[in-house]
Amino acid sequence: MKSGARTVEWIFDSPVPHEQPPSVAEMPLPGGHMRFETVQTAHGVRAILADGHTGADPVNILAADESDLREIGLIIPWETAFEVFIPGVDQPRTIRDGHSHWHMPAERWVDFRLPARSRIRTVGITLSNDLFERLSEGAHLPTPVAAIGRRHAPDAFELHRRMDAALRPAVGQLFSSPYHGEIRRLSLEGRLLEVVSGAFESLTRNDSPGTHLSAWEVARVRDAAAGLLEHPACPPSIDELGRDTGLGATRLMQAFKAHYGVPPAQWLQQRKLEMAHQLLADTPLGIKEIAFRLGYRHVSNFASAFKRHYGVTPGSLRRQR
Repeated sequence: MKSGARTVEWIFDSPVPHEQPPSVAEMPLPGGHMRFETVQTAHGVRAILADGHTGADPVNILAADESDLREIGLIIPWETAFEVFIPGVDQPRTIRDGHSHWHMPAERWVDFRLPARSRIRTVGITLSNDLFERLSEGAHLPTPVAAIGRRHAPDAFELHRRMDAALRPAVGQLFSSPYHGEIRRLSLEGRLLEVVSGAFESLTRNDSPGTHLSAWEVARVRDAAAGLLEHPACPPSIDELGRDTGLGATRLMQAFKAHYGVPPAQWLQQRKLEMAHQLLADTPLGIKEIAFRLGYRHVSNFASAFKRHYGVTPGSLRRQR
């Protein structure tokens, strides 16, 4: 749990009958607000559309499901980034727009760790066991996902995948549907099934022999990530990290992308921008000093990268304090 973060709890409502319009719940946050819209399809898919913003402090939302069933979950952020912690998994993971995050927690809750002063939009989806088994028939799925279809579920797992860019419009339409009542339910149901089908297909597409990772390789990839974060302004080269981890440069590149969804350089760039966001929000450091600390030679390059990632300039974010 991040230092200084406020913690709130939220219990999922019972599943909404698929023939009824989506249900809506409002949650006040310290200095912010979240809106949750729950949709239940006739095909065994339940989705919660979360849309809101945080205030001056980070927020941890402990989301608990009142159901006794263990179901596989899918989280898809939209134009946002935040950390999620799955019970039974050893550490939190940052997930962001353009990726899907499959998981099964060891307990009936998930910890969403939201950054301060951020717009948060994400889709949380659960699939019934029957639907997952039907989708799994004949598919080449990664372990431990394949075990779900055989009813030999592990205690907990998570898998991170890059989504097909063609699915982004469907995700966006979940948050921009202009309809109401029954037509809205039908519209959201159609988009949800499209998103779930595409995300499921990414499991089979990405789990090739070259990207399947052993537990030892996952640990080495995380060591490499820690090495990059230790000196973000002057990070070690891939050759150096390959030697240090024992994977070699080529396999490290493959394994890193398989685990995090992006190459090491892109992953570090994203982490640096997140560090910059925190420093701008929580410290009096000047923009120029923050840029230099994170390895940017020119403040203009830093400002451009920051705006591409967050939609606002560093100066605009600082003035919001």
